[in-house]
Amino acid sequence: MRHLTKITAIILAAATVSCVGLSATAADLLTIGSDAPALNVEHWVQNGNGKFKPVTKFEKGKVYVVEFWATWCGPCIQSMPHLAELQTKYADKGVQLISISDEDLETVEKFLEREVRGAKGDEEKEDAKAKTYRDLTSAYCLTTDPDQSSNKDYMEAAAQNGIPTAFIVGKDSKIEWIGHPIEMDEPLAQVVSDKWDRAAYLEIMKERQEAEQAMQKIGALIQAKKFKEAIAAIDKLIAKAKGDDGIQMKMAKLQVLLMGDMQDEASEWTKTLFKDFASNSEMTNMVAWSIYEMTESGRLKSDAMVDQALAATEKAVAAAPKETKASVMDTLAHLYFLKGNKAKAIEIEEEAIKLATGQDLDFMKQFLSELKDESADKDK
Repeated sequence: MRHLTKITAIILAAATVSCVGLSATAADLLTIGSDAPALNVEHWVQNGNGKFKPVTKFEKGKVYVVEFWATWCGPCIQSMPHLAELQTKYADKGVQLISISDEDLETVEKFLEREVRGAKGDEEKEDAKAKTYRDLTSAYCLTTDPDQSSNKDYMEAAAQNGIPTAFIVGKDSKIEWIGHPIEMDEPLAQVVSDKWDRAAYLEIMKERQEAEQAMQKIGALIQAKKFKEAIAAIDKLIAKAKGDDGIQMKMAKLQVLLMGDMQDEASEWTKTLFKDFASNSEMTNMVAWSIYEMTESGRLKSDAMVDQALAATEKAVAAAPKETKASVMDTLAHLYFLKGNKAKAIEIEEEAIKLATGQDLDFMKQFLSELKDESADKDK
């Protein structure tokens, strides 16, 4: 229902770990056109029902997808049906998909025995015949490499911090594409058909990797509690960022301002965000939800920011398309709850539930139940 942008997630992770390791320098960065590192994976758990053999060096003339995942990663699990579909589609065209976790074998085996839940949300559109995650992932090579050597050779070497992340290895055993597996359909099709423009994508990837490395350095500043320096560095990235990257940087700045207890500056920045996102109900919702969560947890103590969020979310509800309106209304209900107006929160949440589906619906029903229970206790 809610999600952190990738860049914001990197910053938050940096604030909670004891040290921040910086990835490869620009000179030795694994990127588009680099030779794909050999694989040294410890446990090959699934092999495409016997169709594939373990891979160390990549065979010329074949295409590989090396994807990184974990049992605790919701987006990774949501990507599994898509990965299985792609492997089935390209199995006879020289494509082998290898999914790598860095967890121990017991953890992965236990996960694979879990039953796949019934289809309600978009994440549950997998093959109806799949009863367990072992069934679901049987089409491709699912592996685990507890010594993290593969993670170091690929993820760290390419300055990648979030999972799932996929690497397409082309017919000449060089890296062709790096990104979220849900977004790799077109690049994979073009690589397979020899129509991929590697040089053009290299320029795009260079910018992204430079931003990733910059965010890691910002994470190090945060870890050292040098918040003003971190903000200055983020401002430089915002000035250069384009499209979605700019939006993510702006969200990251809000998080860092609050980490540094710069609440006056955060309040002013929130005004800027709500103004910039006035025509984008999804981003308004994300900012407002962040303010709710931080206030509810005690990290943020600013009535002014809650009021800003409430006013902006009221407008976002009116502008939101049908498919996201329930989520925005739910945020609005939570904000009214923060303001102590339980009756209004209940009213809005009941309307949101009429539009909600899947996991959102379960989440909203639970919140509505809690609201009504609190109201009933107060009336006693």
